[in-house]
Amino acid sequence: MPKICVIIPCYKHTDKIAGVIQRLLSYGFPIIVVDDGNSKEDAMELYKICENLRDVFLLHHDENKGKGGSVLTGLLFAKENRFTHAIQIDADGQHCVEDIPKITDIINENPDAVVSGCPIYDDNAPKSRVIGRKITNFFVKLETLSNEIKDAMIGFRAYPVDLTCQCAKDCNLNFGMTFDIEILVRLKWAGAPIEFFETKVDYPKNGYSNFKVSDQLKISIIHTVLCTTMILRLPYVLFKALFKSHDSK
Repeated sequence: MPKICVIIPCYKHTDKIAGVIQRLLSYGFPIIVVDDGNSKEDAMELYKICENLRDVFLLHHDENKGKGGSVLTGLLFAKENRFTHAIQIDADGQHCVEDIPKITDIINENPDAVVSGCPIYDDNAPKSRVIGRKITNFFVKLETLSNEIKDAMIGFRAYPVDLTCQCAKDCNLNFGMTFDIEILVRLKWAGAPIEFFETKVDYPKNGYSNFKVSDQLKISIIHTVLCTTMILRLPYVLFKALFKSHDSK
């Protein structure tokens, strides 16, 4: 029986996270909030939000480690507490919490799978972000030699905890905004099945994003690394495919 928790990395979204937590509580899963080096005022606000809530755990980074570092902190805590799966969701309220049952249904049917949202955008979605995602998804197809990954950037997904922690341990992952892309590619390389579900993504007007212009450069760099690694892996991939084809005859 899967033991599921929810991880919320939080940096500068203390005005939104209370609403996200309240919507999540109705599903009954323990919630791990990671304070990613917020200011003293925001850290105190997070403490006040979480302190009287049952099964809400607040973890703290003294310095900002980035989204990936926060997710990994949550995953390691989940592993220590014997959770089998962790649902990652953003603190800013853009993800549709009400789609949690879609995730849990897939986990129950296929507990080995990574479960990820496939975003449906509203009219407020920045065109630059939509185009950027299309470019990233194109490169991910090259990096995995597969059309299986429909979207590699959404932060609303569920990980099998043990496999993801092991994958992170084996690789020198970047813990910033490129984490969502890299971990999905590397989990695919590790043989994890990846299941997708459609979900609406809300970009509120005048909303604040932690995504910076410099993150575009970092994404370009990580694609260079992943594409190069895929080229180096190609003989192994071809041999494995040939062996599988021969074995099935």
